[in-house]
Amino acid sequence: MFLTLAMPGCLSLVVGREMMEGARGKPEVLNVAEQFDLSHTFVVDGTDFVPEQVQKTVSQDLPIDYTVQKIVINFQTTMNHDWVLGEQDERYVHVILLVCDETGNNCESTPIYERRAENGSYPAERYEIDLNSDIYQRGQWNLTVEGRGVGTDTGISLIDFKDSWSLIVTIIRPCLSFPESPEVCTPTIEFD
Repeated sequence: MFLTLAMPGCLSLVVGREMMEGARGKPEVLNVAEQFDLSHTFVVDGTDFVPEQVQKTVSQDLPIDYTVQKIVINFQTTMNHDWVLGEQDERYVHVILLVCDETGNNCESTPIYERRAENGSYPAERYEIDLNSDIYQRGQWNLTVEGRGVGTDTGISLIDFKDSWSLIVTIIRPCLSFPESPEVCTPTIEFD
């Protein structure tokens, strides 16, 4: 072995690499969480005497490969109905998660997760999707949230109010952490 290390060329590199690999500690499999925040707060400038409702749509493609173990969805809405805007006061938030193929174009019509909060606050909810079974197709899933709300920002805290929704999605997949650099955890999909 010492003779091959002293020799120039590829043979000495192979032996040197094997020695370094043998000195490295064993990797540890951990879980890494990737978060997507689709939260929104409705705010208008506050110059109108009666504020108008504002429409907002946010969409996010979620990369769901075969290593993903779990998806966690945290959702809630806050609608301030101390201010009623007449008969046209229709505030809502609609969340829908669809399974799509690898391209993200062909999505199933039946959602995996769907919530609709209408004219009122929706309490905080934590929803988990376990992907350790084979019932879900992998691909570019699509999460869309659409809502209508009102908010004012006049600078006078007694009269200001803001409708909002909080939607945070966390994708959990395994990663490898080596003892030499424990602060770095590489997703296992990158080793394919």
